[in-house]
Amino acid sequence: MAAAMRLLRMPRMTARVRRSLQRLRLQLSGVTDLRRGETLPRWQPSRLNARYQPALRLAERILASESFEQRIGALHVSGFVFDMWKIYEDFVCVGLREALASHGTASLQHRMHLDRAESVDLRPDFLWTAHDGRQVVLDAKYKAEKPAGFPQADLYQLLAYCTVLGLGDGHLVYAKGDEPELSHEVQGAEVTIHCHTVDLDQTPNRLLEQVAAIADRLESRPGPAEWPPLVA
Repeated sequence: MAAAMRLLRMPRMTARVRRSLQRLRLQLSGVTDLRRGETLPRWQPSRLNARYQPALRLAERILASESFEQRIGALHVSGFVFDMWKIYEDFVCVGLREALASHGTASLQHRMHLDRAESVDLRPDFLWTAHDGRQVVLDAKYKAEKPAGFPQADLYQLLAYCTVLGLGDGHLVYAKGDEPELSHEVQGAEVTIHCHTVDLDQTPNRLLEQVAAIADRLESRPGPAEWPPLVA
């Protein structure tokens, strides 16, 4: 019960997870919650509570604010490997979706096609449609992609999105240090690709403020010279 209440107090919880936790809270309504500062009750594993042991251990981790420990045989592992590019992409896109929620709707990993036969998939990270019908397409990139023989692949990717959607502007959001903030006007096409950056060496609140500042740029549609500076 105490672990469920702790999780329900966490911000930015998805609606699906929050509903599941609320159902669990109702199912445990007869269980006394812990008071602030009260010592966590001790329990001993036994045959009678075998079914509940994984849940009890997880609850202990949550209430103690500890990390998970993965064990395989005699090898103890107290850490996990994360795909930073995926975490960064999700953070930027979900942050933008929430910041722009009152002005339109966003589609993450929007599926569309490059060709009329629909044999070549395109998946922009973020496609936002304002209430007035205008659209913004964007990719979040943890690092600038510059493999040998195909320089500036990110720009080609955004150009493809803009061409299919009929947009004059596309946006890239890089982790600061990988790409400067500038705009590229494509020759022979009425398309400009804008590169934004997010400084990851900041507190969580500052990171959210930077994403909100980018959202303001996207929503207000000013030219690059008029863009307000990001919060540092």
